[in-house]
Amino acid sequence: MAADPPTDVLLTDTQARILAALCRPISARDHLATPATNQEIADSVFLSVDAVKGHLRTLYRKFGIEDLAPGERRARLVELAVAGGYVEAPEGEVAVVPGLADEDDDTPSAAEIAAAEDLRPREVPEPTKPGAVPRAASPAEEKRRNRRAAYVTVAVLVVVIVGASLATSGIFNQGSNAQKAPTPAAFRKEVAGECREALANAPDTSGADRAANARAYLGVVEAVRGPYESLVAPNVPDIALERFSTGLTAAVNFNGDVAKAPPPAGSAEEAEAVAGLGSAARQVRAGARGYRLGPECLALADLIARSAQNAAAS
Repeated sequence: MAADPPTDVLLTDTQARILAALCRPISARDHLATPATNQEIADSVFLSVDAVKGHLRTLYRKFGIEDLAPGERRARLVELAVAGGYVEAPEGEVAVVPGLADEDDDTPSAAEIAAAEDLRPREVPEPTKPGAVPRAASPAEEKRRNRRAAYVTVAVLVVVIVGASLATSGIFNQGSNAQKAPTPAAFRKEVAGECREALANAPDTSGADRAANARAYLGVVEAVRGPYESLVAPNVPDIALERFSTGLTAAVNFNGDVAKAPPPAGSAEEAEAVAGLGSAARQVRAGARGYRLGPECLALADLIARSAQNAAAS
């Protein structure tokens, strides 16, 4: 008798998007479908194929199916995701056709490990041997990269223009119950105070195991992220604040994973957690410096960097 599907698997935002993309053929009301390929998932979530493979191996581990044979895991992951309610599926009997075995290659490439470091989507080139001529991108790849770059550029411009227009018109402050947006100086003081208070209450992590340390780091970061997200921000958007917020969220997600199940030494999951927390520390540090949030928030970045060291088994 098959075990009940897990319903309490903790997923990061990226893992949830990849799981949804893998199951899209089933979610699209197809009762007999093959899970999406790595390339199809990569095109859907705007990540490299190497990054997708790394995240899928993490999902196999989280759902307890990493020991299945290549080619069986993809179909089983879709079945568990549907049965556990992680994705929508059509009513009635659903048959999942096993995918190709080479879609589940167990050997992480150098490009795949490097891809896990980035929180933002990007193409990761395959490593080349010394003296080798790098492979030129195909016309289709070049067209896809240019299209993505154009989309990102347009989206950023729209956000900046709309934000500046709304700030100028005063629409953010309309209504009797609306809170007046603070000045940048006042906002910096509030955020620095949250960082200072969280660090003052940070527990001692010396001598504890990795899971306990990760829970401690998670508590400190959450003590900043929660109040930060509830603050009324200044009217004019700033990329430094986006970096600070993105780094906090990533630090919470990766420390949450380590607290629940510390990754084995030398595993792809360990490399992903260490790289992700290292990138989160850099994002928080860049945001704190860029918006001049003070030494307290820079110290928070140092704490996140230490949590990256804690994620490593060795």
